[in-house]
Amino acid sequence: MNMNIDISIVIPAHHEGRLAHPTMMSVFRSAAYAGEKGIKTEILVVMDAPDEKTRAYFSRYENTEILFETVAFRDLGLTRNFGVAQASGRYVTLLDADNLFGKNWIADSLAYLESHPGDMIVHPEYHLVFEAENLIWQQMSSDDPRCDIGNLMENNYWDANCTAKRKLMMKYPYETTTATPGFGFEDWHFNCKTLADGIPHRIVPETVNFLRKKRAGSLLAQSLQTHRIVRPNPLFDPDVLASMMEKSREDFKENRSTND
Repeated sequence: MNMNIDISIVIPAHHEGRLAHPTMMSVFRSAAYAGEKGIKTEILVVMDAPDEKTRAYFSRYENTEILFETVAFRDLGLTRNFGVAQASGRYVTLLDADNLFGKNWIADSLAYLESHPGDMIVHPEYHLVFEAENLIWQQMSSDDPRCDIGNLMENNYWDANCTAKRKLMMKYPYETTTATPGFGFEDWHFNCKTLADGIPHRIVPETVNFLRKKRAGSLLAQSLQTHRIVRPNPLFDPDVLASMMEKSREDFKENRSTND
């Protein structure tokens, strides 16, 4: 492992074709901005059973500093895990090959993690959703008083786009989904499992990434259409959930008292 790399950008790709072009342009811009601040990055594209259009697009980056791996998992979670395992950075940031980084994401997410002790997973403050829908999704930290942990039983608070220590991502790999009928939403399960183990999910202020919602054919749409459910996980244990919800209420009262 090259210990000189601060942060590895892991990009799973499969059937994006030319949709990957704006993704890569956003990665180059964000990595260049980080480089101006002395941050050393690497870009690792993991192509999971790619179609010909996707393979043809990425062929333009052969013989460059971009790293490539090809696998045949046909599973987004396992592809991310493979990328994390191959990464050289102390930190890893994840981006699907049809979404886009904001310019300051790499630099600011790394700066946030290095200025806050302990293990945590960070997400952009905003997602700008585009294509099939146009909306702004504001994410919140798990210790935000507005964050009701119990809602994770029905709703996922955070997208898979995140940054964390590589060793933390290795400790909490994504579970397989598409190869196992009935289960889905690997990022939702990852969020619940890490949160149950006391790993906070934090928002990096003044960051925005861009989340493409495809009109058809997305993995999310397939999961919804086949009525998949989130895997059982420790957060859904009644005692664990009750304890975390009580802590959330206590934190809210403490914060309100302090503000008053």
